[in-house]
Amino acid sequence: MPSSEYERGDDQASTEPLLQTNESEGTTAWSSVSSIVRTFAFFGLFIILSISIYMVENLEDSLSDLICIEPAVRREWRTLRRADRLEYLRAVKCLSSIPSAVCNGTLHDEFSYIHRRVGEYSHEAASFLPWHRYFIHIYEETLKQRCQFKGTLPYWDWTRDWADLTQSPVWDAKEGFGGNGNINNATTVGHGHCVEDGPFAGLQVQYYNLDWYPHCLSRGFLAGDFLDEFGAQRLNRTAIAAVLDEPDYYQFVLKLEDGPHASVPIIVRGDFYRFTAPNDPVFFLHHAQIDRLWWQWQSQDLEVRATAYNGPARHNSSIEAQLTDLIEMAGLASDIPVSSVMTTNSRLLCYNYH
Repeated sequence: MPSSEYERGDDQASTEPLLQTNESEGTTAWSSVSSIVRTFAFFGLFIILSISIYMVENLEDSLSDLICIEPAVRREWRTLRRADRLEYLRAVKCLSSIPSAVCNGTLHDEFSYIHRRVGEYSHEAASFLPWHRYFIHIYEETLKQRCQFKGTLPYWDWTRDWADLTQSPVWDAKEGFGGNGNINNATTVGHGHCVEDGPFAGLQVQYYNLDWYPHCLSRGFLAGDFLDEFGAQRLNRTAIAAVLDEPDYYQFVLKLEDGPHASVPIIVRGDFYRFTAPNDPVFFLHHAQIDRLWWQWQSQDLEVRATAYNGPARHNSSIEAQLTDLIEMAGLASDIPVSSVMTTNSRLLCYNYH
């Protein structure tokens, strides 16, 4: 009996510590498993958060490809502060001091060279508006990247000057682009004469139409009845409103191109008179106004007109235009599809007009 009690007690004594040890080991093992689970959960959560942030950032990038967050504002020339006008003129002059890698001339000459070499295909075609929208955007970016320009490309609203285009503030000698060529000197190009006042007096340009033809920047303003016919009758607000009322894209292009677009070069003449018109820096303000009118036309029904694009793809072509057609720039910049510039509220362009 004592022996059995002893044996029973000994069994209990030997068993209880074993049970305690097993429980302790189980607790330790469970603690280790829990720690591993927590560690994996932490890293899993970290990975999920990282992926989520990446997806959000890429979603933002994708959205910004379609729309711009803070569009720049292009403003009418005479509404700019004096300091802004002078700064723009400084940047434009800067272009003529930098040698070109595209043509025999300067960065300023590049734009005349390219406009004549490839821009011609867009005239009298659906591509007229997108080609020039991209072209003046490249010009604006060149001013920023090569000449440290901080502003935006201005436009010239010639409907404010319809009564006499030659009296516009853009021709001011101190805060504008200089005036008419000196009619007392020899005729140069396009029935024009050398410009001898303003910031571009004496500017030498390298091309005229098809030829390498170094000469002075020239203008030859129309006067009298011709000025009234091509200016007052085509550039007044009633005439422009009639253009904007055209519902069909290609018919709108033709009315805009053959009407107010053509009238300004006919009045200014000189370098403005041919496809090397970008020789005259006012060309870019003129085409910013053309782009603005397209922007206004699109804004009347943006949902439909942001993709409205019809007519021949190229000058004298029977091929129908497509949004996938490439805008050709012959090395001035990358060729891109028309669809990239059909709205100004895109990542590429990101501007509007005031």
